[in-house]
Amino acid sequence: MKSASLIRARWLPLIFVPLLALTVLDASAQLSSKPGEYGKHLRLDVVLPPSQLDKFSNFRPSKPANGDSPMLAVLTADTVDWVGESLVADSTTNPYTMVVSIEGTAKADGDVATMWRSGWRLEDGSTKSTALPGLSKSGVKAGEHVTLTRAAAPSRFDRDKNVAPVLSLVRADNLDIDHVQVQLWSGVGSPSGVQWILSSRFLLIGVVMLVVALVFRKL
Repeated sequence: MKSASLIRARWLPLIFVPLLALTVLDASAQLSSKPGEYGKHLRLDVVLPPSQLDKFSNFRPSKPANGDSPMLAVLTADTVDWVGESLVADSTTNPYTMVVSIEGTAKADGDVATMWRSGWRLEDGSTKSTALPGLSKSGVKAGEHVTLTRAAAPSRFDRDKNVAPVLSLVRADNLDIDHVQVQLWSGVGSPSGVQWILSSRFLLIGVVMLVVALVFRKL
């Protein structure tokens, strides 16, 4: 009996430490901008200049119309826009994925919530964009440095087109923005090692728990 208890004491750390590591990894994983994660080719990598950040800082968001759904409110709201340099979107290297990373300082205790639209300025001067949610963080402290990264939904072009990337700020609540980086990737990306582990974590946990059951059954 003492022998079985001793074996359990030795096995338990070996079993549960990996599980704890997976849990911590899942809680702390952040989107990365390493080559290959969002596409095969990096077409654009721009840090927005201070003049653009000033425009974001001075922008006052519009109030949604009564009865508008949250999504409609985002798509019809006033914005302040950044427009990148024009490029040729090659239809043979679809899709195109914009990755946005913002840094700033929380103004007060609470939640940081920002809303953006991302898209393209077309050859005829019109803009086609969609909502870019997810650049938010809950439970921050006043003065806390916040870094948020998000990939927009991939875009596909049916033919070669001259387009320019567009990033539009809809609103930024409880955040002084002091850094914005925009990347544009083309081609299908491959998952990073962290992403693979996270996507397979439930399978790995199941295997570990099966091993636990077999070990303790023999004891």
